[in-house]
Amino acid sequence: MPKSKPKVFLDANIVISAGKPPGGPELARVVDLVEAGLVTIVTTDLTISEVVKKHTLNDYELIREIGQPHFRKVVETAIGVRLPEIRRAELKQKLSAKYEASIKAMFSGLRAKTLAIDSIKPSSILAAYAAGEGFFSGEGKKDQFPDAFAFECLKQEASEKEPVIIVSQDRDFIRPVESATHISLVASLADLFAALGLQIEAPEINDFLEEHKEELVEAVDRELANWGLQGDVEDSQIDETTVTEVDIEDVTAFRPMLKGDPILLVARLVAKANAYYTHPDWDNASYDSEDKVLIPRNEVSGETEVELQLDVSISILVDDDGEPAQIEELQFRNDDFLYVELHRYEDYK
Repeated sequence: MPKSKPKVFLDANIVISAGKPPGGPELARVVDLVEAGLVTIVTTDLTISEVVKKHTLNDYELIREIGQPHFRKVVETAIGVRLPEIRRAELKQKLSAKYEASIKAMFSGLRAKTLAIDSIKPSSILAAYAAGEGFFSGEGKKDQFPDAFAFECLKQEASEKEPVIIVSQDRDFIRPVESATHISLVASLADLFAALGLQIEAPEINDFLEEHKEELVEAVDRELANWGLQGDVEDSQIDETTVTEVDIEDVTAFRPMLKGDPILLVARLVAKANAYYTHPDWDNASYDSEDKVLIPRNEVSGETEVELQLDVSISILVDDDGEPAQIEELQFRNDDFLYVELHRYEDYK
């Protein structure tokens, strides 16, 4: 009997956490799986829209002030650069168009089959909603409609010869998957690779990372510079970070598809970094009794050491003998801001 070839559905949260198009080391390994003929990728038009929306909003929140004439004037006065005039609605539209093109290109590179949500009869979803079944058995029922439609599409794709593996961090898939035939669920791309038998014992990897600790620190520092740190003080801003130390807590290695290809690592790191911050002086703020708000008159700035727990994916180049030789790429494995404590308790003693 021929071996089954699974269809893999990457939920929006997995695609987003894999990084902006074209994605990081983990998504590159998924491309390898597709090219090796081991899996087929399926997605939905709604999933693509969700990914586009998330990346668009992330970028928009960072640069939306460019749509304000006052902001553009301040920038021009401060650094002598005149920003183009653009309305916020136009800015968001440009970002959305950019991500729609790049994300569709990314799925094209994965040779993904795109399933149309419109192919599902709304009556089948509404029946489950009315009965409180499947995705609608818990809290937040109205929020489950996108997942419910996507799941119905996937049920039509699943068979004994081509089972469907859903990769999602969303626990709402657990109950529907339990009652479905030929559909399984894993929580991450690393879990997918392990389920496909790609995990390898590689004790020399830990030795390699220890020997290249300085290179690892530099890689984490570069990635952190492109990330977002959020301080625990209201309206705080972290202007600069410098990673000083990285400790390796856990590493899982996955073999390459072809000889000479990079080794993929999924790791948990603990990093220490110096963070330079500013925030309003809330301790000496005035209280506006009419509006019932605090109004800070001054700003506090300083430097502190922060500790970060980081889930990362790392691509390791190999030499002619297949031994690890160089860190090619390191990427954080989430799409959220990293939250840090700016003032330790002892600072207030």
